Amino acid sequence: MAVQRLVAVAVAVALLSLVLNNVAAFTSSWVLQHLEGGRKRSVGLWKMCPTGGERGQGEQRQCESLVWGSEYAGYQESRSTVKLQFDMMRACNLMATVALTVGQLIFLLGLMGLPFIMQESQWWEEAIAALFQLASFVLVIGLVTFYKIGPYTHLSYSCYLDIAACLLATVAAAMLIWNILHRRDDCLAPRIIIISRSLASPLHPRPDNDYVESPC
Repeated sequence: MAVQRLVAVAVAVALLSLVLNNVAAFTSSWVLQHLEGGRKRSVGLWKMCPTGGERGQGEQRQCESLVWGSEYAGYQESRSTVKLQFDMMRACNLMATVALTVGQLIFLLGLMGLPFIMQESQWWEEAIAALFQLASFVLVIGLVTFYKIGPYTHLSYSCYLDIAACLLATVAAAMLIWNILHRRDDCLAPRIIIISRSLASPLHPRPDNDYVESPC
């Protein structure tokens, strides 16, 4: 029961990571770019919105949807670098979403007690841990691409939400991995052989099953 509670807590942490990862993906505040003429815009993975500070425009522009290969670079930023950063982060964000979602589904299917997915099976918890660790790994790869940004570009709150999602996925995977290794440590302990008194006596007959080796 304690093992199931630990797995449930890890899955709940991963669910929070999934929510933060999607919130970060669909908001427009990944980076804040300063442009020429005092203009500013907030750019996300799938949406770009102009912000305050625009001059010479009588009407405010609406937000625009972004697609793969968008090149909305800030002042003194390379378009190719920005394109690579956002395309990489989009791909990593989608991969992490799929991995976290599949991990949640495997957990739910295990609770249902299906014959091919059971909580007692060895691969059930290991598969969930591997998926959560994969999500953490790909998010790290995507976030690392933003280590170098333009001098007039600043990371915004959506990026920090994804950093939190990455940390939560790492914690969820670490909890499951610790639990798996803790169980295996019990199996790696020295085996105990229980010898009965009759086996130690030289005058007593010794049947074949007169000793018991402790199972793991």
